Amino acid sequence: MMLNDKIVQWSFPVIERCLKETEEVIKEESESFMNEPVSYFTQHADEFLYVESNAFETIGVDGIALEMDDVFGTSTVLFGLKVQKKWGSFIKEYLEANVGGKPFSAMFSDKDGLWDVNIPLDELEGFQKDLAIKDVMNLAYHFIFNLLEAIEAAN
Repeated sequence: MMLNDKIVQWSFPVIERCLKETEEVIKEESESFMNEPVSYFTQHADEFLYVESNAFETIGVDGIALEMDDVFGTSTVLFGLKVQKKWGSFIKEYLEANVGGKPFSAMFSDKDGLWDVNIPLDELEGFQKDLAIKDVMNLAYHFIFNLLEAIEAAN
């Protein structure tokens, strides 16, 4: 598995703005919403964005949620990662080494067999609060890809 620093060609069949408290869909957005700056969620901290993309299949993720963490004031992405439970300590060490400046979480769910991962975007190289949401998705994608590459190398 190799990935150059190229931009992934995105297609987003699902783009939903949702209320954090109830997870109710506020609005199904068009792809043009992905050009909004990620700082949109600073002004709309009660919302999160849920997206699905054809490109996510490559990294074993069904969808990614993007939100502003109320407590820590950071932009975060949340996703379910399809990796075996035995990789837990490796995943946590990788996250500590790569986003350790801010709180993150990785918990295995026996119910669905996925790692529920929450990482602060502020710590990712290249992140800026005025980046377009689609560019933030690209950063998250590359981060997840590199994590999987590290797991593969350690296997």
